[in-house]
Amino acid sequence: MMTGQTFLRLPLDTRSNRRIAVAATYASYVILCISAGLVQRGAGSAKNLIGLALLAIAGMALFAGWLSMVNLMREYGFPGDSRLFTSRDERQTGVRHRAFVRAYGILFAVICAGAVYGALAPGKGLWAISPEYRNQVLFGAIFFAATLPSAVVAWTEPDPIPHEQP
Repeated sequence: MMTGQTFLRLPLDTRSNRRIAVAATYASYVILCISAGLVQRGAGSAKNLIGLALLAIAGMALFAGWLSMVNLMREYGFPGDSRLFTSRDERQTGVRHRAFVRAYGILFAVICAGAVYGALAPGKGLWAISPEYRNQVLFGAIFFAATLPSAVVAWTEPDPIPHEQP
């Protein structure tokens, strides 16, 4: 299970570290969008520098998290592996299938909740996504859908049992 892999120098050999990596990856996308909005508005040179620094840090964290999730996908036989779903043992196949079921159940619930909110918000005077942020929400949804199965695996898989020394 994720032996030797790291996320920004954080070893991903324990469940708690993997959960930190998953949370940081998704949080970095939100920070990336917020800092890009700050830079686009051009509020002042100091705020632009802070926004650019946040943009760079969040971009690196997002990329590092994405790479960590891609490595996890490969370990469990997700696409990108030359063996494509066929040569993993039964446990890994079960983990992969449960991850897809959980991930797309979560994705379905989020999309349905977003659609209901989007339909009701304008009539009720609630905050709605402005046109300038629709692209960020769309790309966030695509990123979420693409990485969620591996995030579920990273979040739910138990710590490996250390081998007993004779």
